[in-house]
Amino acid sequence: MDLLQLKYFCEIAREEHITRAAKNLNIAQPALSASLNRLEKELGVSLFDRVGRNISLNSCGQAFYQHISPALLLIENGIRAMEDFRTSEKNSLTLGSSVSQSLLQEALIAYRKQYPDIRISQLSVDPRDVEQEMKRNYYDFFILPNRLNLPGVIQEVLVEERFMVALNRNHPLAGEQEISLEQLKDEPFICLPQGYAFRTFTDSICEKAGFLPHVVTECYHCQMLDLIAADTGVALVSESFQKKCLYSHAVKVLPIAGPPILRPLIIARNSERYFSKTAQNFLAFLKGYYTNNQLEIGCDYQEC
Repeated sequence: MDLLQLKYFCEIAREEHITRAAKNLNIAQPALSASLNRLEKELGVSLFDRVGRNISLNSCGQAFYQHISPALLLIENGIRAMEDFRTSEKNSLTLGSSVSQSLLQEALIAYRKQYPDIRISQLSVDPRDVEQEMKRNYYDFFILPNRLNLPGVIQEVLVEERFMVALNRNHPLAGEQEISLEQLKDEPFICLPQGYAFRTFTDSICEKAGFLPHVVTECYHCQMLDLIAADTGVALVSESFQKKCLYSHAVKVLPIAGPPILRPLIIARNSERYFSKTAQNFLAFLKGYYTNNQLEIGCDYQEC
């Protein structure tokens, strides 16, 4: 029995699926199955109930996992602690992100300029998988659009960004100082595809105003500016979107009437994961960045 076998077992236990576990571990499925068979043979018990291709922890497996999982976590944290001692700085960070906000990218660019030797792996995580991924103890931080209701997770709001309306400059509402959501109920909307946290949030904004958006085009943020410029619809956008329209004379961004509609940018981490020096410095940098660099629009409402 070795640590690698135990690591493989814990990943299979979390996924309860050999193929997915093998993909997560980046090994061949037959090799993972063989490792599990050797472990069960050495222990003298079966750890999983198998029905066709489906597997699930049995009572023996559950008891074994309850002891092995925290033990592996302690070992992994011990290894990371030694990395901090061996080098003055752990030279990498792993971020899981379920948001697509330009504010985060600007902060990361500023961080890279100040710490060019730190390697950052930024991985997109489906919002539906965040809780499961958090438990894997793989990521230093998660960047999220809302708080998790999960024990053992430390969460902080980095910044709150206001939402606005983007529309073509020739649109009948473009001359307004501000636009109420009710004025948009019959408008064609440009939105992100279903399943994205940004789309869920913008849909909820409209629902609270008493209507569902009439979506005519689903696209990504990088395509949204051109579609609005072509006068194919309006869009609910974050305030930082104004920076993208600096050089577009066809798009205008206006505030939403009433109380500000704010969306937080949250940084979260698993409290059980070793908090490396680099991770501590990164968190301190982000806090300072968002405190000292208030959102710079770069133009007033009448120029965008």
